Parts: sequence; C-alpha cells; structure tokens
Amino acid sequence: MTRAGVSYFGVRILRHVRRDLQDIAARGYNGVLHTFSENDLAYYRGTMADIVAASHELGLEVQMCPWGLGRTFGGEAESRWVTFHPEACQVLDDGRPVATGCLNQPAYRAFCKDWADAALEAGTDYVFWDEPHWTVPAHVGIDDPARWACCCDVCRELAGGVPTPAFRESSLVDFLREMTDHVAARGGKNTICLLPLTEGTHGIADWDAVASLPHLDVFATDPYWKNFGEAAGSFVGRLSTLLADTAGRQGVVPQLWLPSFGLTRDDVPDLEAAVEAARAAGIEDLWTWGYEACAHMTHLATPDAALVWEVVTKALTGGVDLRDLDLRPTTALVRLINAEDSTVSDAVAGATAEIATAIDAIVARLEAGGRLVYAGAGTSGRIAAADAAECGPTFSTDLISAVTTELEAEEDDPELARLDAGADDVVLGVSASGRTPYTLGAIERAKEAGALTIGLACVRDSPLALTVDLAIEVDVGPEVIAGSTRMKAGTAQKLVLNTISTVAMVKLGKTFGNLMVDVQASNEKLRARARRAVAIATAAPEDEVAAAIAAAGGDAKVAIVSLLAGVDAQTARSRLSAARGVIREAVGNVVG
Repeated sequence: MTRAGVSYFGVRILRHVRRDLQDIAARGYNGVLHTFSENDLAYYRGTMADIVAASHELGLEVQMCPWGLGRTFGGEAESRWVTFHPEACQVLDDGRPVATGCLNQPAYRAFCKDWADAALEAGTDYVFWDEPHWTVPAHVGIDDPARWACCCDVCRELAGGVPTPAFRESSLVDFLREMTDHVAARGGKNTICLLPLTEGTHGIADWDAVASLPHLDVFATDPYWKNFGEAAGSFVGRLSTLLADTAGRQGVVPQLWLPSFGLTRDDVPDLEAAVEAARAAGIEDLWTWGYEACAHMTHLATPDAALVWEVVTKALTGGVDLRDLDLRPTTALVRLINAEDSTVSDAVAGATAEIATAIDAIVARLEAGGRLVYAGAGTSGRIAAADAAECGPTFSTDLISAVTTELEAEEDDPELARLDAGADDVVLGVSASGRTPYTLGAIERAKEAGALTIGLACVRDSPLALTVDLAIEVDVGPEVIAGSTRMKAGTAQKLVLNTISTVAMVKLGKTFGNLMVDVQASNEKLRARARRAVAIATAAPEDEVAAAIAAAGGDAKVAIVSLLAGVDAQTARSRLSAARGVIREAVGNVVG
C-alpha cells in the first residue's frame, strides 16, 4: 500500500477545514488523520462527521485518533472523563492516584468503546489507537520517573498481587484486543500505533502480540528521534525494520509516522535520512504529524515550520508534480485549481498594511483634486481597465481611469505608455511579474510628472516595487499552468484593485453605510436600486421616497439628505456640495 498521510487538528470551522483539506489533497497526500478529543466528543460530533465527509469528497482516506483520551493515548488534549471518574483512574506503585484512566477498569473500557462508536458514526475509515500506554508520571506532574502504574484494586485483583511488568504488557494487549474486536464488530478497521519502545516502563517487548490481534489492519509506530534523544537514521532505521518484519509475519500493513513538528532547518537532513531509512525497510505507508508542521500550535511550532512542511511533503508525496496535468480527470483538475485559488486571499491579506497605506495616500490626492490612473499591459492591464470602467457607473465618478496596451507585443515597449498625469495624481502600475517594460515606462513618466507612484506585483522585490513610492507585493506562488498570470496572479490583482477603488470611494463619501447611493441610474435596474437605497437609508414611506427622488432629478444622495434633514432638494444639493458629497456631513446631527 503506497500512501502518504498527515495529521490535522485544531480547526473546527468547516469552511477553513475544507480549504486546508484541498491543500492537503493538492499536495499529493491521500490520507488524513483527524484528532477526535473528548472535547470533540462532547461538543463537535456533528462537525467531525462533516469534516470526515469533506475529506472523503477529496479522495482522502481518513483515520481518527482518541487524542488525549483518558490521558492513556497520545496528544496534548486534556481529559474531562478522569475528573468525573476518579474511582476508575490509575494508582501509582506508591499508592498515589493519578488522573489517568485505568486500562483494566470496566468503566474506562466502556468509555473507550463509546468513543470508538462515535468515531465510526462520524465515518472514519480507520480507528487509530494512538500510543496506548500506562500513565507517564511527568504527564501528571510527578517528577519521579521511577514510579509506575497501575496498582489500583482492579489491577491488583487481576494480577493476584502487585502487578508485574509482564502483567502490565499483557493487560495493554488485552485492552487493545477488546477495542479492536469492538470496532471490527461494527464494520470498522483498526490501526494501532505503538510507542517506539521495546523495553522500560512503557515499552512493549513482544510486538507480535499486538500485530497478531485478529482484527488489526494496520500496525504503526512513530520513532520521533528528537523526543528520545536518538540519531535519526539509525533510530528510525531500527524501528522501521522491526515494524516491517513484525507486520510481515502477521500479515498486516506497516505504517510509519515521522515528525514535522518541532524541527528546524538544521533538522532537515535528519528528516530526509529518516524517510530514506523507512523506505529502505520497505515501508510505503508514511505519515507525518502534522499539517504545516504544526505551525499553528505554539508548543509544537518552530520559526522554520514552513520550510520543514515543504521538505516533508516533498519527501512523502514527491511534491506537486503537474507534468501529468493533461491526463487528470476533470474533477481532479477542478479541485486542484480551486485549492490553488484558495491561497490567493491569504496572500492578499498578507499585504493588508501596504494596501491600506496606498488607499489613504490615494484618497488624500483625490480629495485635493487629483486622479487615480491605472497602468498595465496584457492581462494586468485588462484587469485594471475593467476595474476603472466599473467605477464610473457604480460611483458616478471620472476620478479613476486606465492606460493599457492594445496589442500583446506593445507590453515590451516602455515608450508606448502614454499617460496624462500631474503632481496631484496617483499612477498605479500593475504587473504580475513586476518587470513589464510598458508598466515600468508608465511609472517613469509618472515620476517625471511628480505624481505619486504605486506598484502592484505578484512577486517579491521586483523592479516595479523598487521603482515606485509605495509597493504592494502579493506573492501568490507558482501557477497551475506555468506562466499563466490570468490565474492566481490575475485573481490577486482583481481583489486588490477592487479593494483599493471600493474603499477609496467609501472614504470619499460615495456610499452611505454599505448602500450604493452615488450610482448612475441609467436603466430600470439601477433606478430600482437607487429607490431601495433611499428607502433603506431614510425608512421613509414609498410615496415620499418617490417624490424625493423626483424632486432630486433622480439623484439618490440629494433625496436622502432631503428626507433625513427635512429640507427641499435645492437645499439638500447645496448641503452636499458644501460637505464634499458626504451625506453624513450634509445631514449634520440628524444621522449619528
């Protein structure tokens, strides 16, 4: 079984989860593990089912683990069950009770089965029994590694006295047998991931005893070398060989988990060596914990998480290889492009401060009598021209215009960018690459005229960004179709220009709240829109709205001021003129 998977946790808002799952699938992963904590069990059962369904829609096979359940499984999640059931918790060898469910207590076993039922109801393909273990003293605040559990009354009775290491191991195997039998009886599949230990307080000496359980499907371990202070290559190699040999003897699938959390760029060679060692042992089912190298979790993240995520993804999946793009099914292509497009809004959001600074500078120039001129060639120019053209009828303004090319070949000539710009104007150059000669030529002419210059590029440190007064850089990364700037780059430019023109018009009083009150009512649709805007803004009866609009000659802003301030149309128009077209200022204290 060739499979690459990744764990995913911490997000329960479905639209955000969908975006991340699309990214996971687009990167070449075909499996995802969702954590299912006690908190999820109590409050997010339906949501978890939706998340599993969203995973399946993308072709991802799903595992679900009891994250931190009863504090007997892996994970940082806390347990509420142990608070409600202290009588079923473990007891240390020195008699101290600890907040960890006892694997031999009937009540705790029943709870784990209830959890498994919920995971199966959510639709998981595999129940992933993650690092089942007796309590770790340090995990419950006891700084004495010599202590061990469990010595509760149930364990003592089953052991016929003080539990021995052999009893503890056999109890753990018996617990896993009961859990896997329960899952299988309900039509589910099981994965067991053992700690990478064969000795000591938490080691399992006989891995065959676990791998031979009748209803086990996948046998896994997670040799996180840094956690154990071991050398990556030898540690992972030894555990991978043990895993592969044991799984082979028992006829189950071996699965190996590697860390991407907690690693820095200095650990990248170790990570690559670990993957190589696992593959050398014949393991083809490789997973990593976790998505984006857990960059979202302070405790597990490092400053190099983004780099580590790229490295582990390439090592496990081969990275995003699009050489077979033309051979892929239509549905897969739609998902791929959608996943890539979903990254654009984040890239634009990353330039929020630069966009806001540009808008404030533009508004200041427009208020002083200047204009905003877009300059661009090819796709960028057409996007800019479309935004400028829409601003006229939408906001009744001629303050925004565009200069662009007529022919594709013209973008190579910096001398063809003809623009009429003065010292009060703003010229905004748009170029996906940031090096289009036509656009750079327009910026040079604008600077000579004393205009404020702004550059919008979809890469970092471009010639355009280095030339202008204010730079907006939205790095969208490689396109699905190499070099096709009409895709992510075009979407980013559309979003940024829409934002700039819209917010600038809002700042100039072209709206009242979120109402389009300065629209050119040139057809019945727009006239109806103007009537609705006046009605909503004033809450006046329909007949009064109609009369006010008629008296205002169809000007929605004049009608609104007339109705809100209780003045005739001529006075309303004068007030608007004195207030530079801003309704709230024209009305005065009537509107807060």
